[in-house]
Parts: sequence; C-alpha cells; structure tokens
Amino acid sequence: MKLNNEQIRLLAQAERMMDEGTLPFVIYRDDRMPVAPDIMEELGLEQGQTVNSVIKHAILLASLAATQAELALKKAAGRC
Repeated sequence: MKLNNEQIRLLAQAERMMDEGTLPFVIYRDDRMPVAPDIMEELGLEQGQTVNSVIKHAILLASLAATQAELALKKAAGRC
C-alpha cells in the first residue's frame, strides 16, 4: 500500500496520540490498533489489551456501523 505524505502525517499523529494515552488502542498481532472510546466500552475492552481475530472483527464491524450512522445523520441534516 502506498500512502501519500498527508496520510503518513495522520498516521504519525495517531501514533503520538496512542503514546500520550489520548487515543485508546488494543494490540493485534504485535501492532497497536486505535479504537473509539465508545466501542472500547461497548465491547468491554481495556486500553492496551491483546485481542484475537474475532475481537478485531467485532471492532471493525462496530466502527463501520458507527461511521454509517454518522454519515446517515449528516446526510439527513443536509451536510453530506
């Protein structure tokens, strides 16, 4: 995957936020994976815990559902 400089900057910012503790994350296969605070709570996850592929899949589904809901709200408000 080739990323442009802006995408690299955003990834670097996310890494700093995880280092600072301002962006929650879990560990999947030796990599940190940022997770929205509401999803952490919904799934009963703890900051920095290791997760398996089943939990990663649940995180991805919850993130997708949250994004779809946010887009639907913006569309209904005429902002999309």
